Amino acid sequence: MMKSIALKYGMWFALFGVIASVVTATVSYHQSRGLLAKSAERELATTTQLLSRKFTNDIAAIAKDVAFLSQIPAAKTVFSADNSPLAAQHMADIFKQKLRLNQSYFQLRLIGAANYGREVVRVERSGAGLREVEPSELEEKSHYPYVFRSLRLPPNGSYISEVDVHSEQGVKLGQHQPTLKIAAPVYVDDLAVGVVVVNLGLASLFSQLQADLPEGVEIYLANQQGDYLLHPDPEKQFGFHFGHRYLIQQDFPKLAGLFDDLRPRSYVLEASSEVGHQRAVSFIPVFYGPEQQSKMAVLGLASPLPSLRHIIDSLAGSMIKVSLGLSLAGLLTSLLFAKFLSQPIRNMVLAVKSFSSEQASNTHLLPRHRNDELGLLARSFEAMSLQINRQISELKRNEANLSYMANHDSLTGLPTRALFMEQLRKLIAKAAAQKTKLAVVFIDLDNFKQVNDSLGHEAGDRLLQEVSKVLHETIRVGDLLARFAGDEFLLALEDIGETQQADEVVNAVLRRLAKEVNLGLHIQPVYASVGISLYPDDGVEAQELIRKADHAMYKAKSNGRNQFSYYQLPSSSSLA
Repeated sequence: MMKSIALKYGMWFALFGVIASVVTATVSYHQSRGLLAKSAERELATTTQLLSRKFTNDIAAIAKDVAFLSQIPAAKTVFSADNSPLAAQHMADIFKQKLRLNQSYFQLRLIGAANYGREVVRVERSGAGLREVEPSELEEKSHYPYVFRSLRLPPNGSYISEVDVHSEQGVKLGQHQPTLKIAAPVYVDDLAVGVVVVNLGLASLFSQLQADLPEGVEIYLANQQGDYLLHPDPEKQFGFHFGHRYLIQQDFPKLAGLFDDLRPRSYVLEASSEVGHQRAVSFIPVFYGPEQQSKMAVLGLASPLPSLRHIIDSLAGSMIKVSLGLSLAGLLTSLLFAKFLSQPIRNMVLAVKSFSSEQASNTHLLPRHRNDELGLLARSFEAMSLQINRQISELKRNEANLSYMANHDSLTGLPTRALFMEQLRKLIAKAAAQKTKLAVVFIDLDNFKQVNDSLGHEAGDRLLQEVSKVLHETIRVGDLLARFAGDEFLLALEDIGETQQADEVVNAVLRRLAKEVNLGLHIQPVYASVGISLYPDDGVEAQELIRKADHAMYKAKSNGRNQFSYYQLPSSSSLA
């Protein structure tokens, strides 16, 4: 009886080992491939977002560059009454310098509104370098949208064309290449007298962007209808221009919905007859140009999926071999037990229990429903897993608490200097994008040391808490507040159109602080010296603005305290 059970258990264990090893190898193989694919999708989606952001930023920067060229005195002088060839030559020299600095520019032109939009200055790239076009070769361009639409724009306006294939006569280097035309009007005495136009070579621009991408990554660009504007195969670029349409949604059918919901798509594309390997692909809609004439394109990246097939296959083979060897050894051992040993059933249970503990990672195989030793082991492991999960959750909560404590003052609960610096940099970036001003306010309490010395540190702590509460209630929604150090506080006031707005906020703070503050058994008025610096007038870096606000605060102290002073303004204002 005992030998029969031992033999049966030995055979079942051997069979179970084989099945478990095969299942483990199969699941590991497929999960490894799945994790690899998901990781590649996430990385490529992030790269696509960064590339689209850089593309739109580059277009915006080029539009600013063209607007700048349209406003320089040299551009206006060309159209003045005393126009001379010297002024046109000066403009040509400026264009040459711009073309040297920007490799994606292949043509810069100054076009007049008169004479049917005749070109006045044109500089372009050629095979031999830069070429200034002779006056006899200049052409009339008034029938092109980038001329007549730009002349209707207000000063400081800019025109951005659709992406198109360059087919204008005159410049050979950019022929039949994807191009973007960016133009800005030239105004003299409130009259649009001409336009500055740059022909931007998208192939050159994207080759610069692609230089930062990993090797093997392909770039796709399509217009709002899905026609290819950029493709690894040049034959598919601008097919509609040559009578053949190549659509991105035909090559990537999952992109059909992107043109409706404008949501990014990232997935793994299986190998095909055309491409013999898997690829991770990511596509995102890109909007560029001024809001009133914003253009849309679809930007995509395709990256070969790294293959670990040979490594995974080798690992699977090794696991199967080990599993078969262990199963054979287990079977032989069971036969020996059946033939030579006659152990009680409890010993066999202990062997099964020991064997099961080795398979503890396969929690779905645990016999939790059993009422014997195996069931006890399964339930013990489950309890241990729950305990470990609770400990992990507790560790995550502690980590979140530590992160908060690291970035907030323990006394007042206000953000610390480090967190304020991070938030201020974001406000500066926002102000730069929206072309608005912001103010950095440095507040130092004038009578804090007197409170500490006369009433004790507990009263000083209470005073700092009350001051932080007053500041928080006084500033506007969206403004930043932090405790800098000791009795020093920092404010960041965003969207300051005029300095009067900063004056109102600071005066409100000084008035509230000057009222008597309840410190428990004592009533204490609070006075402060305040320094203000402005972005971008006083600086464009967070550290610089704080330093200049600090300097202005000391200026306010030297002028008699309980007042505020600007960094650059010669006069200071006091509490009304």
